[in-house]
Amino acid sequence: MSPNPESASTDRGDMPRMKSSEQPRTGSPPADQSPAASSDILPYLVPMFAYVGLSGIENYLPRVDGGPSPAWYPLAYTVKLAIVMLLVWWYRSTWRDFGPVPTYRSLGLAVVIGLLVWALWIGLDGLYPMFPFLGGRAGFNADRLAPVVRWAFIIVRMLGLALIVPLIEELFWRSFLMRWLIDQDFFRVPIGRVTPMAAAATSALFALVHPEWLPALLTGLLWAGLLWRTGSLGACFVSHATANLALGIYVIVTGDWKFW
Repeated sequence: MSPNPESASTDRGDMPRMKSSEQPRTGSPPADQSPAASSDILPYLVPMFAYVGLSGIENYLPRVDGGPSPAWYPLAYTVKLAIVMLLVWWYRSTWRDFGPVPTYRSLGLAVVIGLLVWALWIGLDGLYPMFPFLGGRAGFNADRLAPVVRWAFIIVRMLGLALIVPLIEELFWRSFLMRWLIDQDFFRVPIGRVTPMAAAATSALFALVHPEWLPALLTGLLWAGLLWRTGSLGACFVSHATANLALGIYVIVTGDWKFW
């Protein structure tokens, strides 16, 4: 599963690679399949689009006092997460893209960048214009639930926030789309190759699917840089999970539920 190290950054237009003990990998399809066939692409797309589509359905749930119904939203989110988790398991062949295990240095950098992302998300709040066409978050207030149900929902919500979302998003944005923008036969592109165009495009698209478009844009650029620096999708996953976990803890501690 390891690529030719010399193929990682020699093409014109690629960001120059810095030395790292982790070598980017091609993530090649099984030998009996042709590269970049639809059957190869679907494992990266289906879990991501299922999550986005099911999240859109949440907007049609009953509302109480201007917010999501405490009777319906926790149930809907739990069902959504269960469906996505089943899809993630069904398409678990993509998990190979996260290997090998990042070095301690890469993990340290990933955690630092993850905390920086969290700080940007919180620190920039209210300092940039919001655009209605980007939608909004449910902002469900878990304090409206009975104590036992509240903590059960928080556990489920944190599982989705800090584990499932980073997994499906890193596979889609920085394993599939980053490489597909470089070469539509994306299995020929080593994991860890980043071009300025691919970094800018994935970051811009990442911003367009988040109401918090400015921190999302900066986040996309930071994680593209982390991928370029480490050549490790696993490091990007750790950074993403760190940021989301910190955000989840912040929401629980402060009660600022709008970030959920």
